[in-house]
Amino acid sequence: MNTYQITENVLVEYRDLMIKDDRVAFLKAQADEQIAEIAGNEEMYNGLLEKVKAPENVGNMVLWIALMSDEDIVEAYIEEFDKDFTDMIPICDLADMLFYMVYAMKVKGEAFEGFDYLLTYKTPGMTEVDQHAISNALAYIQKLKGASFTPQFL
Repeated sequence: MNTYQITENVLVEYRDLMIKDDRVAFLKAQADEQIAEIAGNEEMYNGLLEKVKAPENVGNMVLWIALMSDEDIVEAYIEEFDKDFTDMIPICDLADMLFYMVYAMKVKGEAFEGFDYLLTYKTPGMTEVDQHAISNALAYIQKLKGASFTPQFL
């Protein structure tokens, strides 16, 4: 996962400029709500955990990223719970959550149960979430600093 390689100064700057506390609160609430909803259907929940090979102890934010970065799972979720939105969870939500978690871990020293699992979770959707998180952060910071900005994590 490349997002985890971003340096602390870039994490701090992007978090301070783009991922405000109200955005983080919204994303956490969304993750908790959707995971609770899925968990209400025990058969579906257990099947999805098995499909993504989630560890036994995994927090809702980590699990939400893993589940919602899989298009087939998102489609099943929408169908099962008759959701009134498109067949995708916005990738920007997942990318912002991932970025925030990396920021919180590296800068604030917070721990997220099961985060190591995300470091090794390899799916096309997860790769896209990771790339989106990096692209958003670096493009925004480069715009602020001008063309002389060189990513320090490369």
